[in-house]
Amino acid sequence: MEKGFRLLERIELGEPKNSYERVYSHQHLIESVHSHLADLLNTHSGNAMIDGDYGLPDFNDVLASNANLVRTVQQNIQETIAKFEPRLQDVSVHYREDHHNPLQLGFGISGVVTHNGGNVPLAINVFLGTDGQFNV
Repeated sequence: MEKGFRLLERIELGEPKNSYERVYSHQHLIESVHSHLADLLNTHSGNAMIDGDYGLPDFNDVLASNANLVRTVQQNIQETIAKFEPRLQDVSVHYREDHHNPLQLGFGISGVVTHNGGNVPLAINVFLGTDGQFNV
């Protein structure tokens, strides 16, 4: 089954309850997934009432206890997206080294969103800022 807008988006748009699968433009669907990824990646685990696992761990804690921060963050991003963003399939997360800013952690996220019987590729870059928030 193809997945469309999230529940709160359907409520905001005034869509009928059976409109889960109906998104007319793949651009709207991609924007919805992109917006949800921004929310998901900038929520710390334990801070969302819907699920204690929703979001990513506080990476300040990870930094103190783990020698391979990049791999840990990469794995956490991939696992979190797989668990909480079912519209994005075949998710791949890759570290993107920035030679001009070596202290900034950047990752490329790619995957496929199914829409109207076809697959729409999605690729975004995210950067972990010094404030611990992801710029999506």
